Amino acid sequence: MYRTAACRPLLAGLAMALVLPGRAYAQTTAPAALATPALAPLPPPRPGPDDATAQAQATVLLLTRRVDSLRLAYRQQQRMYSDLGGRFSSFLAGQQLSRSTRFTLAKNNVRATADLLLVCHSRLTQLRALTQALRNANEQAALSSPTESNPLGISLVDYTKTLVANKAVDKSKGRRLVDLAAHLSQSTYVTALPTVGPMLNAVGELLSSVRASSLSSDGFTPEQVKIIENGLRPTLNFFSALDAARADNQTSLLTLDNELIVLQHQLSQLYRPYTQLVAYQEDISAYYTAPPAGQPATNTLDVGNISHMSNYVASNLGARFASLDQSFARAQNQGDILDPDGYLTPANNSAEAAVQLAAQLQSLTDRLPVITAQYSAAIRAAIAQGQQDGLIKADRATKVIADETARAKAAAETYQQARASERFGEILGNVKPLFKLY
Repeated sequence: MYRTAACRPLLAGLAMALVLPGRAYAQTTAPAALATPALAPLPPPRPGPDDATAQAQATVLLLTRRVDSLRLAYRQQQRMYSDLGGRFSSFLAGQQLSRSTRFTLAKNNVRATADLLLVCHSRLTQLRALTQALRNANEQAALSSPTESNPLGISLVDYTKTLVANKAVDKSKGRRLVDLAAHLSQSTYVTALPTVGPMLNAVGELLSSVRASSLSSDGFTPEQVKIIENGLRPTLNFFSALDAARADNQTSLLTLDNELIVLQHQLSQLYRPYTQLVAYQEDISAYYTAPPAGQPATNTLDVGNISHMSNYVASNLGARFASLDQSFARAQNQGDILDPDGYLTPANNSAEAAVQLAAQLQSLTDRLPVITAQYSAAIRAAIAQGQQDGLIKADRATKVIADETARAKAAAETYQQARASERFGEILGNVKPLFKLY
């Protein structure tokens, strides 16, 4: 723009020079020449520091976005490659393995699963035996005796004598109360029950007789009934707590035992292809009738026969595999041995079910020490309360608690030894539940 404005006088002067004489040209062009410096072009404006910073920031932002876009594309490409690689590996493992490789993998998996079934059956047998022993423990029955044989030293007769001597009950009526307590302690109905109930029933019967006696003219007065009730209430509460602990423990153990029986039925059902694989001759059809879910199991399951069967399968798999190796090497159509209708394929494919049942067994196994600990805690709490109420002497309480502690410790040690000797986790880890043949 500036250059165009500056050139216009020069062009005009050139035109006049062509028309006018030299003097006139000089006179005409002189003012134009003098005006030229005033119309010289100005340099373009330079950007300020703020504009330069903004331009640099915009450039950096643009480059950052391009780098992020490249990084995202790279990650997407890597994920695609990884996904394709996983699919390719799965394809190779499941579809493109040679028949000989699949045959070898199937044999190893069948052997590992057979070992797992054997260990599960062994643990089930030991766990059921321990559960039943705890259910039949004599310690619970001993606590129920209303006589001096009670390990806690609580005799209903002696306790009634102390109550009569320490409370305001006349001697003749108090003697009748003691005689009644002695009669209840010797009653067959009271002593025959192998639970904590005998002492509980004896105290309840004694209170009922006291209340009934108050209705007769020579019976206990209402004040005396109140004294006897208050005196017997700590005993009643103590044995009620013992009975609740016993009932809860028995219920928990019975439930655990029933669940173990059901699980034993379910595990026995997995043995069918294994017994067919090793040509087990005995009839095992009775093992495949499991009770419905939630229903108590019957006693038709012969645990001894299952032990014989599981040991037979474990000891004969080696010879059976050697025979299969020879058949596989000679077979023109090697796929027949891996056919789903054969024995090797269903035995291999049962690995997933075996692992699931083993997990259930692990859960049931872990429940037993919880049941034992709960019962021990309830017994300790009841004894502590009985000692606080003056029912139990300190030496008796200490001895019973020590015996209960030893019993719980022995059960825990038996439980731990059984688990340590069977290598359950190691054998479970050898099974490949997702390797299947179709």
